[in-house]
Amino acid sequence: MIQQLKRVFHPNARLSQSPYLLMVGAQVLIALLCWSFNQSEILPTPFEIFGALNRLVTEDILLQELIMSTWLSLESMLLATVISLLIAYATVMPFFRPLGFLVSKMRFLTLVGLSLVFTLMTSGGHQLKVSLLVFGITVFFVTSMVAIIRAIPKYEFYHARTLGMREWQVVWEVIILGKFDQVFEVIRQNFAIAWMMLTMVEGISRTEGGIGTMLLNQNKHFHLDAVFAIQLVILCTGILLDWLLGKAKQLFCPYADLQTEVANS
Repeated sequence: MIQQLKRVFHPNARLSQSPYLLMVGAQVLIALLCWSFNQSEILPTPFEIFGALNRLVTEDILLQELIMSTWLSLESMLLATVISLLIAYATVMPFFRPLGFLVSKMRFLTLVGLSLVFTLMTSGGHQLKVSLLVFGITVFFVTSMVAIIRAIPKYEFYHARTLGMREWQVVWEVIILGKFDQVFEVIRQNFAIAWMMLTMVEGISRTEGGIGTMLLNQNKHFHLDAVFAIQLVILCTGILLDWLLGKAKQLFCPYADLQTEVANS
């Protein structure tokens, strides 16, 4: 037991599953106890938060708004993934490299400043929110994918050419298929960004409601217990969706885990 406690504070130490779960459980319990006995007038206690959560669920508001927001995020993520991959893969041709460079630099723009432009370009609240999310995802997605493509070692291209492949076959085998597992990681990273932007986008256009609109309404009336309850739901839903994306990666790219195990062994 003492040796296990020492390993907890040892650099680069690896713990077995049971001690690790015990350590995490103890930390969560201590955090909840400290939170429960806090004397802050601003920060609600866990009991107040779960009470507000129960109230929101009972009123049949929370689930409906959560489903609407989740569908909006998934729709935007799908469109952004297709657009981003097309742009990133097109950068293998010199003609499209300036486009990839320009799109990647647009990540420094703010969605609030572009909301008027997208409002004029779209014909409804749903299209506006989808457009804003797709733009916000695409600029980061393209940046990550272009970096992955540029980081491919030259010998992988030379190896494919020695096998008699033409250049488009090299692109297919080395870039598209060869780095398909990393596409899932980029999707996971950018979905987290999109999920974080969701409340802001739904705040810009409140026509369809959504979990973000609900959160802003509760925040406007200073219902802090409900605000923290909605934040908890957003956090748990985001973690669940991230876990599902990880499982999808394991399903479609099982070799990625084997490469990780070999590298760590």
